[in-house]
Amino acid sequence: MRTCPTCQRRYLDSQAACPLDQATLGAPDATEAPPALGTVLGSYQLISLLGTGGMGSIYIGAHLRLNRYVAIKLLRRELVRRKENITRFFEEARTLNRIKHPNIVESVDLVEDVVGGAYCVMELLNGPDLKARIAAGPLPLASAIDIAAQIADALFAAHELDIVHRDLKPENLILIRRGERAEFVKLIDFGVAQISAEDATAAPVGTPAYMAPEQAAGHRVDGRADIYALGVLLYEMTVGVHPFPSSNDAEYLLRHADDEPPPPSAQRAMPTELEDVILQCLAKQPADRPPTAAAVAAALRAIELDPVVSAPRGGPAKWIAAAVLALGAAAAAVVVPRYLDSSEAEATTATEHAAPRLPLTPPAPTPTEPVPGPTLITLALTSTPPGATVTRVGETAPLGVAPFVASLVRSDKASRLRFELAGHAPREIDVPLTSSHAVGITMQRLPAVVSKKRAAEPGKQKPESAKPTGVQREGVMDPFAN
Repeated sequence: MRTCPTCQRRYLDSQAACPLDQATLGAPDATEAPPALGTVLGSYQLISLLGTGGMGSIYIGAHLRLNRYVAIKLLRRELVRRKENITRFFEEARTLNRIKHPNIVESVDLVEDVVGGAYCVMELLNGPDLKARIAAGPLPLASAIDIAAQIADALFAAHELDIVHRDLKPENLILIRRGERAEFVKLIDFGVAQISAEDATAAPVGTPAYMAPEQAAGHRVDGRADIYALGVLLYEMTVGVHPFPSSNDAEYLLRHADDEPPPPSAQRAMPTELEDVILQCLAKQPADRPPTAAAVAAALRAIELDPVVSAPRGGPAKWIAAAVLALGAAAAAVVVPRYLDSSEAEATTATEHAAPRLPLTPPAPTPTEPVPGPTLITLALTSTPPGATVTRVGETAPLGVAPFVASLVRSDKASRLRFELAGHAPREIDVPLTSSHAVGITMQRLPAVVSKKRAAEPGKQKPESAKPTGVQREGVMDPFAN
């Protein structure tokens, strides 16, 4: 194996230079190559391992005849045996091809090969992910606004096709150099995207740290769940910390459901307009968030920062123009992404005599009389391993599939919950309903049954008195079964 002195990636001995930064690789050493490295898939050879996930691994692929490099996502060999896994694997690439947006990674090819297995060929992205960028500290406000606006562009393109990403997080955003732009956003990993034609599911998917309250509760979501995750990202980029710091997934789920985020301006000086966007994106109820990602992008691009004091310039008129444009009304100014053709991106000058600022979301009607309702508490329910179905004893409809957040009516009496997971012994516990809290259960695996064929030795008759012991397992939890 040979190492790039710049990015520290490891390559096959046959590779002379790093295709990402063109640095000359170091001398070969005796390190053993990762599995599958060196394999030839169609016209490409796998020369470097980029990362490994639940569905498979991503490699750098080198074309055998052309000076071309790509990223190849290879489905794990044991998953290829099941047709539904291949269908799910390919659905991500088909989703990418439907959207076709500059800020979304491009899918080049799909292959189901008898020898090589199933793999997807994508464009190779050269740049850090947003997680590494945030880890270095809060971003300059101008950079945070620009990156967030690009993310909103990508989301709007997906939402227009009724595709919800559902796993928007820093690791799924790559910052590359394109032309004069050093931080051009590429959104990746649509593996858990929700398509409008899918059936609703009670099993929440995504990353708890960036999961909207309704998504964590297992409800069917729309694009406003992605807008919530964008609000978390924008908070992290500008402040440098998560709005709801937590030590585990259950705590994240609870805090997203119950806690209000600390005002970003209390931790860093910023324009009021920017803070308004962040807090509206983080609204607990989807109806209180911006109606579209396009509205978020337009509002962000309407904020102009003073280079010295980081204060907005130009008054509220440009904010109004962008918000009105995003909502479909007449606007005085249009700010468009730089990657669009300049002939289509001409903007008129906003007037300085604007009316009071228009909010991102239409004002809700003021109720004449408040209607009292029951006091609700939230339970963050988790199971180890995940996937247990949780039901109130005495009821037939399940509350959801762990991990998820359930909203229940506050009561001085405890509620008995039953956790059921295939291949594990069911468990019942009494859960107090006096306040919001987390509930975690460890499921005990049932002993496997020794099959009759394996128990009987070849050529010998099994004694009639021998009976199988243990309890028959109902099944094995497969995270890729859905």
